[in-house]
Amino acid sequence: MSILQSKSHDFASRYAAMQAREQQRWQHLLDDGIENWADRFEQIADQRGEYVLVQEVGQDRVWSYRDLDQAADKIAAWARHTDAASIGVCQNNGAVFLATVLGLAKAGIPAVLFNTHEPAQRLALLAEHAQLKFMVGLAIEGLAVQSPNALVAQPWPGRICTEKRRSVKLDDPVVIIFTSGTSGPSKPALFSHRRLIGAGIAWALRNNFNAKTRCYIPLPLCHGNGLAVAFASCVEAGGCAVVRERFSVHSFIADIRRYHCNSTVYVGELWSYLMNTPAQADDADNPLQVIFGNGLSAELWPAVIQRFGISHVVEHFGATEMPAAALTNWFDVHGYCGYIPPLHPDAADVLLVDEAGKPVPVGVAGQALLRVSGGRYRGYLNPAMDVEKLWPGLLEPDDLWWKSGDILRRDASGFFSFVERSGDNFRWKGENISATEVETAIQNTDLVREVIVYGITIPGAVGKAGMASVVPKPVWGQTQLAQLLASLQVQLPSYAVPLVLRLLPDWHATTATLKIPKARFATDGFQDIDKYPHFILLAGRYVQLDQERLMALNTGQLCLGFHPTEKSLSITTELKTQWLVEETL
Repeated sequence: MSILQSKSHDFASRYAAMQAREQQRWQHLLDDGIENWADRFEQIADQRGEYVLVQEVGQDRVWSYRDLDQAADKIAAWARHTDAASIGVCQNNGAVFLATVLGLAKAGIPAVLFNTHEPAQRLALLAEHAQLKFMVGLAIEGLAVQSPNALVAQPWPGRICTEKRRSVKLDDPVVIIFTSGTSGPSKPALFSHRRLIGAGIAWALRNNFNAKTRCYIPLPLCHGNGLAVAFASCVEAGGCAVVRERFSVHSFIADIRRYHCNSTVYVGELWSYLMNTPAQADDADNPLQVIFGNGLSAELWPAVIQRFGISHVVEHFGATEMPAAALTNWFDVHGYCGYIPPLHPDAADVLLVDEAGKPVPVGVAGQALLRVSGGRYRGYLNPAMDVEKLWPGLLEPDDLWWKSGDILRRDASGFFSFVERSGDNFRWKGENISATEVETAIQNTDLVREVIVYGITIPGAVGKAGMASVVPKPVWGQTQLAQLLASLQVQLPSYAVPLVLRLLPDWHATTATLKIPKARFATDGFQDIDKYPHFILLAGRYVQLDQERLMALNTGQLCLGFHPTEKSLSITTELKTQWLVEETL
């Protein structure tokens, strides 16, 4: 019997107790007449008043619960006169971003969240897909733009009347978040009031948050981890969110100490970057106790908690558009992303299947499917996009399952572990990348005859880096490489731009069924540099992969994908510094 199996009764009891606490919280809210996230925030703001809710890193001003509530009222006063079905928000991390999202919720209008680091052309395309007319924040072509700072500077209009949002219910969307390509290009996914409140409750309880919580948030607030998992749980606990505009390896521990942060949200890459910096004798001398997020690998987990003195880890598996709550592991059992007791009724709501849809045995990896309760699913702004995520009638004629696109493994104790992305997708920098979308972007450059894109493993890195195997039209030199990169930086988010290129003189070999064997190419990676020219993205440009750089990559001493604005480094400096110490997410 394994250690996990010997403790199975304890795990099951704790699972049931946590479920009971969540249900009790929800019942209190329903008894209080809470119908949406704006109602819940106002309830907490009235209780917490002048207690600090948001501390922006590097800024002297702090925002109390009352400050943010009143700033949101100003946003709502403007928004309710637009008669918009939804309004875009494109701002950097900060209190004003949060006030904008909250203000739109007060006005009963879903906020469509954009990442300010996206190329302008891509932002315009995403805005068009979301059918927007108004944007609060960054100017985007074709939209009426409103300055959030100008709105927040207006006199307080008083608490906004709830009449405008009385028709807004728990299952209506509060925010619309662009998914990072779990199947095809990014799609606007719906995130409901119920899920935002529920995320706040779930992680506040699992993280043991309370009014003394000071949570460091270096991840984008336009994504679920930053907004729902981290900020909403801070609000639910009555704590303080310490918000940084952008993650910095250099500043992480210094910020934790300076702002007395006892918790932080993460994606796995964050810890990879930190662990690849030289260890210091005082790394564990910090107030950080709780870390929570997703993507912390089994290999890194024990090293992270030992080096930084972490006492509690909450790892999860989830997706913006999923029809149920995330799987969570708050038991401090290394390497797992979720847990459901095998004999609990909830266990039947998560199914792992093979490619044919047949359930796999315990211990065997399979795609994770989640049961759609009530047979109704709304995951995307465009209902037509919901269909490809669903698998009807899998076990019974009237059942309905949601396809995650992720491969998990469930053990006999009920713990789940993440294996990999399925199909034509891979995960890098905490983002799901569609190989098809990247291939289309490369083909749009008119520089190639054929291209395939896939994810590859790079020593010392978490996830799969993008690699493109290309049959170029002309003979490529630095001019064509620069043209390709410039075009991709316009069409794609930075994390999706391929880090490795392989140039082939002729068409890719195919199987008997005329399929290109991507899996084999992914396994080969970038090792065959003597046979084909390879180029890597380094310091903002594609440079040829030679033997020296190959050795540095294979030993984890060289980091790909330096931000284009970073100062270019010589190969000697690259080898000394190992990993980029100002990597950003």
